Amino acid sequence: MRDDGRIRIFISTGEVSGDLQGALLVKALRDRVEQTGLTLEILALGGQRMAAAGATLLGDTSAIGSIGIFESLPYVLPTLRMQRRVKRYLRQNPPDLIVMIDYLAPNLGIGSYVKRHLPQAPVVYYIAPQEWVWSFGASKTKQVVEMVDRLLAIFPEEARYYQKWGADVIWVGHPLVDRMQSAPSRTQAREALEIAADQVAIALLPASRPQEVKYLLPVIFEAARQIQAKLPQVHFWIPLSLEIYRRPIEQAIQTYGLRATLVTQVQTVLRQWIWRSPNLAQSTWNLPYSTFRRSCYIESAPSPPGLLKTS
Repeated sequence: MRDDGRIRIFISTGEVSGDLQGALLVKALRDRVEQTGLTLEILALGGQRMAAAGATLLGDTSAIGSIGIFESLPYVLPTLRMQRRVKRYLRQNPPDLIVMIDYLAPNLGIGSYVKRHLPQAPVVYYIAPQEWVWSFGASKTKQVVEMVDRLLAIFPEEARYYQKWGADVIWVGHPLVDRMQSAPSRTQAREALEIAADQVAIALLPASRPQEVKYLLPVIFEAARQIQAKLPQVHFWIPLSLEIYRRPIEQAIQTYGLRATLVTQVQTVLRQWIWRSPNLAQSTWNLPYSTFRRSCYIESAPSPPGLLKTS
């Protein structure tokens, strides 16, 4: 914390999912800081959800996502340029804490730089990369462990894995648990989306990466077309993950002749509950001084021995 009572936190993440989780974290932190009289400044690599929650974006990474090695090549140079700009900014405006969310390769670059040039700033990994599940080697695991001061795991097995490699780990539970505890009922959700009680409604989820929209959307829409032929009363609902996909999805709806509604962002009533995350706020407070000393308590899940700490 600075002499003027201001706390500066830098959060680094990417893609639509990281932007969502980052936004939940930003909102939880801001809700928590209102009780203290302190001033919280949050800088971020993320997307518009994080910006709407109160973060100042140093770069928009929500659309930087791909599947496959060759498919990722177009994003390499833009990512490197963005990282160089952010590194310069952080060196000139040092944060009190760095929080990384998923987004393995870019965050390894950011984290390694911070460790070398801003060693006084603790590094926390919240929602660790899933490489602990799919990786064939331990090189990335070692990099993560050497880079972070504290790792906040959302799965018990994830916590055990990183603890085995020597990381300082706390299992905080999955943020979905908090969100579902205050989720609207089926009736409330249908009212918010203006779905009639007797309407047969099916959600189509073409995801958020360019390759998913390109290759999976036609398969999903063809299946929907066949369903519609057998269930004439059906109506499809398609959430829009990024605005850049609006036109191709709308064109595909017409091409396949689907009775469908494109849902942009979250309707007002859903937005009211999606932000409620008391456990997350509890788990991420006192960050600069104790490096996530507090952690959340998930009553509905068993505590792995030695991994869950409460304050």
